[in-house]
Amino acid sequence: MSKGTIRFPESAIVDGRIGRARISAEISSAAARLASVDHEQLDASISRMVGGSTNTPRGHCGPVSQSGASLKQGNADKPELGTLEAALAGGALTPVERMQLLGRGKRGKQNKTETAYENEVLKPQLHIGEILWYRFEAIKLRLADNTFITIDFPVITAAGQLEFREVKGRWTDDARAKTKVAAAQYPFRFLAIQRDGRHGWRVEDLTSRSW
Repeated sequence: MSKGTIRFPESAIVDGRIGRARISAEISSAAARLASVDHEQLDASISRMVGGSTNTPRGHCGPVSQSGASLKQGNADKPELGTLEAALAGGALTPVERMQLLGRGKRGKQNKTETAYENEVLKPQLHIGEILWYRFEAIKLRLADNTFITIDFPVITAAGQLEFREVKGRWTDDARAKTKVAAAQYPFRFLAIQRDGRHGWRVEDLTSRSW
């Protein structure tokens, strides 16, 4: 044995405190845990980070909020969120497109601008008899193969005319063009609605003159 060699008692090697015996034991233990279907408690520090308890089953990320809703459940009202996050991360969207996607909620659920238009315009018009009926996203119009548009508010006026009112916080060329395509194909009145100031609304008639 060369000078400076460290000597350990035989019991240290046998008990696995050093050397290959300990490494083998750690590998065997890890393999057994992975193969096991039993739930294991999270480390206390990890449990605090995910906001859960130490009894959270292994493989579960734990609740995100105090209500106990998991991340997957919390995103249920935005089914396209995964695609959106990927697009945002890749930088493939313009600032306007990011704003539109982030503000677009679940199909059938109104955003703040649409709700304001219903409360400030549609409900009063219905009350005084200017319109007979309206419903949010009630009618889907086909523009081409695998291409559809669902206008925010189909409305029946007191004269019995069917109108399609599309409400936007900010109109883009793409949204305007798609609405004009629908107006060119269907013999109804199409109105582009945009918030004008705090309490006003700007209305643009996009109805095709060919009708």
